[in-house]
Amino acid sequence: MNTKQPLWTKDFILICLVNLMTFTSFYFLLPTLPVFVVDALHGNESNVGFIIGVLTITAVIVRPISGYMLDTMGRKKILLIALVAFAVTVLAYNLVYSLLALFALRALHGFSWGFTSTGAGTIASDIIPRSRRGEGMGFYGLTNTLAMAVGPILSLFLLSRYGFNTLFTSGFLVAAIGLVSALGLTSPEINLNKEKRKLDLGDFIEPRVLSLSATMFFVAVTYGGIVSFITLYANELAVGNAGIYFLAYAISLLFVRPYAGKIFDKRGPVQVMAVGFGSLALAFVLLFMASGVVLFIISAVVMGIGFGIIQPTNMAMAINRVEPFRRGAANGTMMSAFDLGIGVGSIMLGLLSSKFGMSYMYLICGFIVIIPAAIFYLKDAKSSGAQPE
Repeated sequence: MNTKQPLWTKDFILICLVNLMTFTSFYFLLPTLPVFVVDALHGNESNVGFIIGVLTITAVIVRPISGYMLDTMGRKKILLIALVAFAVTVLAYNLVYSLLALFALRALHGFSWGFTSTGAGTIASDIIPRSRRGEGMGFYGLTNTLAMAVGPILSLFLLSRYGFNTLFTSGFLVAAIGLVSALGLTSPEINLNKEKRKLDLGDFIEPRVLSLSATMFFVAVTYGGIVSFITLYANELAVGNAGIYFLAYAISLLFVRPYAGKIFDKRGPVQVMAVGFGSLALAFVLLFMASGVVLFIISAVVMGIGFGIIQPTNMAMAINRVEPFRRGAANGTMMSAFDLGIGVGSIMLGLLSSKFGMSYMYLICGFIVIIPAAIFYLKDAKSSGAQPE
């Protein structure tokens, strides 16, 4: 008789808590750092762009390195070191009094963030049973969603009431809770790849997930249009609070991620990913058509359905495709593609917006979704059964 493998073990709960705390600390700075640059350091919008962007660049650079180290030096050890560095970096924002110092600190923050997020995701993939990997990655991804909903709201409240020092110190304390949670992990032992030989690119980039990474890259390009411009678009549509988009998006993700993961585990990716790509394209068309708050919110809900299906399904397929001692490299490759896509998308879509306007920029995003859908169905949809263990 087949017994359903347990998902909600002590280690799975702890790694979800680690991810929730680190992402919440990370999201503390997304809405508040531009204010810090302009009000406290007397910078301008150009300074904001560079200071926000340097973290993404350093995270892209470091993720393949972190994946290699996770696969060769041990999961928990690398994660704990990264969490210490991450927490200390957040606390160090209290010591910043110049734009140059902030730029340097953001680069360090990006390195620790790349190691932390890749390490936590790799340990999660070790803990989740193979038969429930889609479902487990869906629930794990919900911690990102909760952090995205809670972090900005809490950080803006702390900033308005108590100022920057309390904000940065609170971000440090939240990250420290994640560190303490990680100390309790007793994740499964993985036979690490300790073979002594000359390093090559394949040690840092996992070739077997490159097509899935290409899908993630183009999906992230469109997401760059959301994170960079949705607030400005809300103002253009006379929507009172742009935060309502992210709230509706997060609520949608909460319901979709676990359900989509269960469908993937039982039926494979072909049908569920079709719904994901279709929803993503529709969400951008709805933004193009929006003239007020109704379609604006509906777009957020549909966007949550699309991302709630595509991201965890793609990640689960990548993990299924490699041996346990290559999961770090696979995670690093996938997450680097996603980060790079957001950075490229922000720049490219900004140029399109300045030329055609934001509504047409979002319409173009709807057509861009065709690219990752084509890559997926031509290359990956029928090869999802390869599951080395």
